Amino acid sequence: MKALLVADNESSVKVISQCIISSGFDIIHYRSAIKALDNIGEIEPDAIFISAVDFPRHWKTLVQFVRADTIRGDILIVLLVNERFSIDDAHKANFIGVQAILNEKLDSCEDTEILKKMFSRYGIVGTNKIINTNILSEKALFMFTNPLNDTIITGKIESITESDLRFRPDAPSATANLASEAILEQCSLKIDKKILSPRCKIVSNNTIITLEFIEKSEELSKILHDFITDLLQTSK
Repeated sequence: MKALLVADNESSVKVISQCIISSGFDIIHYRSAIKALDNIGEIEPDAIFISAVDFPRHWKTLVQFVRADTIRGDILIVLLVNERFSIDDAHKANFIGVQAILNEKLDSCEDTEILKKMFSRYGIVGTNKIINTNILSEKALFMFTNPLNDTIITGKIESITESDLRFRPDAPSATANLASEAILEQCSLKIDKKILSPRCKIVSNNTIITLEFIEKSEELSKILHDFITDLLQTSK
C-alpha cells in the first residue's frame, strides 16, 4: 500500500511519516504540491496526505484533480491542518472529497483514532496491520462474470476484510460498464483450497473495484475470519 505525503514542514513530516509507516504504508513524499500533482497518475497512491498549512492555495486544486478521476472509495484523502483552518474551509474540503481533516501534529487521541478508522477501509483489520499483499495473492484468488456481457473477469486481490475486498482487474476496460450498486451473482473466491461463491455488490469502480460481500453464509464468514486472522499473524 502506498501513501503520498505532500508537506514541507520538517516536524510535521516526521510525525505524519511515523504514523503512516507504523500502519503499514510505503511513503512517497513531495515537498512541492505542483510536483506531486504531476506525478499522482504514475504513483497511483492508496492514500494521500496533504498539508493545508504548507499549501493553502494548492490543496483544493490537488483534491479536485484527484477526485476528477476517482471517487471516495478509491483513494483516501486526509487534509492536515492547524488551528487557523476555518469551519467554512472544512465544509469545502468535505464537499470536494476529503475524507478526514486532522491536526498536522497528530497530537490527540481523537485524531489518531479517526486515522485508524480511515485506514480500516484499506485492508487493515482489528490489529491495525496491513495484510501483506504478496502473501495474499499467493493464498487467495477472485474472479467474477460481468453480468452485462458474461465476460469472465480475472485480476488480483489488493486487500480483503471480512466484509469486502478491493480487486484490480487484469483488463479494466472489461469492467468499465459496471456501475456502483451493481450485484454480481457469479463470483468465485478461492481461499487456500476452498472455492466459494459469494454474492457481491460493487461499492466503487475505478482502476480498483471495491466489492462488498452480501448475504454471507456462516461458512463464508468463518472462512474469511480464519483466513484474515492467519494472514495478519503471518504479516507481523
